[in-house]
Amino acid sequence: MGCAPVISISVWIPPAMQKETEIKLRVSRETLAALREHPLLKKRNKSGWERLELSNQYFDTPERELAHAKVALRIRRDGDQIIQTMKTRGQSVAGLSERNEYNWDLTKARLDLKKLEGDCWPEQLAELDKKSIKPLFTTDFIREKAEIAWGRGKTKVVIEAALDLGQVVAGKQKEEICELELELREGDPAALLELAA
Repeated sequence: MGCAPVISISVWIPPAMQKETEIKLRVSRETLAALREHPLLKKRNKSGWERLELSNQYFDTPERELAHAKVALRIRRDGDQIIQTMKTRGQSVAGLSERNEYNWDLTKARLDLKKLEGDCWPEQLAELDKKSIKPLFTTDFIREKAEIAWGRGKTKVVIEAALDLGQVVAGKQKEEICELELELREGDPAALLELAA
């Protein structure tokens, strides 16, 4: 009986692109603490609050070419999971931000430039030498998140409410992160504005 050779073929599979629709609101520490117990969020909270420790490293070129193209590139550590994310130019209407988001699971917290090939990479950055992309700043924060049910007539709407408290560090500079993020998971984007109001 002969042995059949093992043939390994490597095929690049593009990541699943998601549309991210969200609104971010900077708030005081007092407001952030009060939001967890806000009657509206308490009543519509369908998942309970989950607490996460998130650590992010953001990247750009020394000339900030990604930022100028409205592209955000990061590596996030969420527990044991390491995720490389790229968010591309989107649109902002009435305070809502909508943009394309690509996520790749990594085994090491090291930027994988090979993931930035194909259709996901923005055309306006086609000539960019990706090797010029370097770490720029970090964010470390505690996120408390919950799924909020928000009915709009007979239409189901699910919004993830995230309460973030931590800091941004760039070299020797530090700034506090204290914000409420509302991200649409399912349904009509207008519900985000209704909930934020």
